[in-house]
Amino acid sequence: MSYKLLADQTDIQPGYGRYIFYMRYKGVRQRKVVKCRKSTVQALHRDWEDGILAKTTKQYKLFEILDKYLEFSREFKTERTFRFERTIIEDVIKKFYKRSMLLNDFTRADADAFIMYRKKHIIVKHDNTKTKGQLTNATINRNIAILSYFFNWCIKKGYYNSLNPFALQKLKEHNYREVMLSSGQIDELFNVAYHIGELFHKTISILLLTGMRRGELFSLEWAEVNFDTRFIILSQYKTKSRKRRAIPISPALLEILLSLKNSNDGPGVMGSYTVNILAKDWQKLLSKVSFRTINDGTDLRVHDLRHVYSQSMLNIGVGLEDIQSLLGHQDFSTTQRRYAQFSRPDLLEKGSLIDNVIKIRKTG
Repeated sequence: MSYKLLADQTDIQPGYGRYIFYMRYKGVRQRKVVKCRKSTVQALHRDWEDGILAKTTKQYKLFEILDKYLEFSREFKTERTFRFERTIIEDVIKKFYKRSMLLNDFTRADADAFIMYRKKHIIVKHDNTKTKGQLTNATINRNIAILSYFFNWCIKKGYYNSLNPFALQKLKEHNYREVMLSSGQIDELFNVAYHIGELFHKTISILLLTGMRRGELFSLEWAEVNFDTRFIILSQYKTKSRKRRAIPISPALLEILLSLKNSNDGPGVMGSYTVNILAKDWQKLLSKVSFRTINDGTDLRVHDLRHVYSQSMLNIGVGLEDIQSLLGHQDFSTTQRRYAQFSRPDLLEKGSLIDNVIKIRKTG
């Protein structure tokens, strides 16, 4: 809701001006050109706004419409996206705002307050050490994205009568983590992992040999593993980029997958080994290895194994665009276009080079 003085003031007498009023209502931008006294322009604009807003008589509660939005999310978004949005809305957003808050009372100040709240939020990273930290800007941006989408949806549905309070609120991200492990450190990682547990050792091995995300691995089913062509095919519903991805099965990876297949009759590759068990085993590993923290002072994370994979591939001469294709990064459209041009033997050859760097060892 705004107005401005037009450049064309032809035939306008002193003390008056020609203005254009702007307002967005139900997702549609409305405007009106008026000639009025400069001293009364604010009151006139306010009256025009009130006349439009009077068309909406029902006042919705924020929580009521959040619930309606979750119904929409469940029906029209992927299961993964719906679960994430439900978690943030139920466990974060509803715990910050008051249940009695009216949707149309929501202002930019309320949006700023939420962002500040998330910036100050302290999390316990590791239960065993009580190491504390703050949310990254990337994590906060994902919260902002949900609320921004929510308010755009409300505007289109006619529930909210103002501009999106979360528009243009994205924080600057500084989340690049340079993770470099020497061959000796990788050997130590494998040795410690093996003594913690065989399934943990195999999980770490698969992550290092494929660069897969943790969620991709733990949702992987045997139907997606083709032992004949030696490719893992991830559907678009399981990748972060929402694009189908082929992951080559190197000889070392083939051996691990066959051993898992022989001991697991269920549909899931990881069987009874869950993400929660992995998290506990990872904490045991961090307490025993000599390189718990990386160069920025933070603890090594399971996701960092993706960085180790990509750095290892880069070190042996695999091109950056090829690595981006193997990892399935979303932001490289050139890589995605080129991916369709790869022959399957070519991709398999490139992916199998990881065996030259990541040497699977069980004992020191």
